[in-house]
Amino acid sequence: MIGTLSTSPHRHALLASALLGAIVVALIGLGLYAWSDVGERAARLEDRRFEVQAIAARLRARGPELARSERALAADPFLPGATPTLAANAFQRRIVALAEEAGVTLKTIGAEAATEVEAGELPHIVLQTNATARNAALQAFLYRIETEAPFVLVDELTIRAPQAPAGGNAAPSLDPELEIDLRLFGYPSRKEGQG
Repeated sequence: MIGTLSTSPHRHALLASALLGAIVVALIGLGLYAWSDVGERAARLEDRRFEVQAIAARLRARGPELARSERALAADPFLPGATPTLAANAFQRRIVALAEEAGVTLKTIGAEAATEVEAGELPHIVLQTNATARNAALQAFLYRIETEAPFVLVDELTIRAPQAPAGGNAAPSLDPELEIDLRLFGYPSRKEGQG
C-alpha cells in the first residue's frame, strides 16, 4: 500500500487528507480533555463560592465587633498624657475600667514608665497587675486589651488554677476562679521634639 501511495498521482491529496484527519482527531481529543477540566474547575468554583458565602455570613453576624475594630484602628494608638506619669495614670484607669466591664477582679495594679529603654526602642509604660477571674471574663478582658485603642501589648501572662482540696472528695469546678498575673506595655504619645 505504501508503494502504491508513493506512485499514485493523488498522493499529495491522500497525504493532505491523512494529515487533516490526524489534526481533527487531535482537536477532538483536546476538546474532550478541556471539557473534563471545565467540569473540575466548575466544581472548585462552586466550592469556593460556598466558602465565601460562609465567610460573608460570619462577617455579617460579627458586624458590631468589626465596626468596633475599625474604630479602634482609626483611633490614636498611643496612651494619652503629656508626661509619662500622666500616661501611666491613664493606662491604669483604662485597665481598671476594662476589668470592671469584663468581670475581672483586680487585687493589685501599678503602672510606671519603663526605667531601662534600650537604644532604638520607644519609651513605654509598664503595667503589672494581679487579678482573679473566670475563664470567659479573662478572655473578654484580654480580647479588649489587645483589640482596642490605645494599643497595649501583653508582655507576660501567668494563669494559675486553684489547687484541689486535700482529701480529694470535692469535684473540681468546671469554671474555677483563676489567679492571674499580668504584665502589659503601652506606648505614650511622643510630641514633636521629644527624644
